[in-house]
Amino acid sequence: MKRHWNTYSDYLAEKYGGRRVYRVSVDAGLSCPNRDALGRGGCAFCDGTGGTAVHLRPQEKDLKESQSLLLKPESDIAAQIDRGLKYIRYRYKAELAMLYFQSWSNTNAPAGRLKKLYDMALERADFVSLIVSTRPDLLSDEVLDLLASYRTDKREVWVEAGLQSADDDTLRRLGRGHDAACFADAAQRIHAHGLKLCTHMMILPCYENLEKSIETIRFINRCASDAVKIHNLCLTRGTRLLDDYKSLGCYPVLSLERFVHTAAVLLAHLDRSVVVERLMSEMTASRLVNPLHFPDKRDVLELVDLYMENRGWQQGCLSDSI
Repeated sequence: MKRHWNTYSDYLAEKYGGRRVYRVSVDAGLSCPNRDALGRGGCAFCDGTGGTAVHLRPQEKDLKESQSLLLKPESDIAAQIDRGLKYIRYRYKAELAMLYFQSWSNTNAPAGRLKKLYDMALERADFVSLIVSTRPDLLSDEVLDLLASYRTDKREVWVEAGLQSADDDTLRRLGRGHDAACFADAAQRIHAHGLKLCTHMMILPCYENLEKSIETIRFINRCASDAVKIHNLCLTRGTRLLDDYKSLGCYPVLSLERFVHTAAVLLAHLDRSVVVERLMSEMTASRLVNPLHFPDKRDVLELVDLYMENRGWQQGCLSDSI
């Protein structure tokens, strides 16, 4: 189904001629510089799972309310990849695979160690894409040179970098440990190395109004991001953000109606060329505290699509570039 925005599925279908291509997610156990050796700290919204794929968190279903969500990484990356390849071929009939270093900050190590890690992983299969999720303050030119070395005629290399907000005060309150200028510099150097950039942003009603979120979209446009992942705020157990609001008896999350409106407005301000890889977050029930009132993701996306249809909107129709 054709959406009113530039979907990731459409991008993949066009690039790979309709062949089925799926990601194989890896947890390399590289953690995050925002956490100490005992796993303490982190961004206000982080519950200690580090974005680890659901299939790599089987122990999560047994967690009780009083237990920590901080997960220990599986050390055997080769086994993770082999299991992931088997899964996407069986479940989705995948013809092509992308290698996705998803969990935590996957450039949080010296370049020499990263090279051994990436080399070993890429030897497991003929991956058409290498995707590395990380932070903008962990992208030295040495690391970007390394990532660029994996580009071939048949393999793209993507850097997924967490921005969350273009407002420095919001970044400070989140405890991100970098500012917007750091991200802009990283984006420029990512492109200079011939790499693709996917930017993560969050809709943060706890700190920002709609206009602030639109400013973040405009910033993403100026950084010439190739793709974006937009996350609605999910309050999960074990986070500082949840603790901040427990005593108030209410939670700073959008109603479904307000989220649909916000998502549509952000898409309308997003440059038409940017691929939308994600438009809302998904969270397992064992972690999520709020919002609990949202329907299935597919239904929410249908509502956003209908909202844009009713207003005659397409992605980028309100962008400064129009």
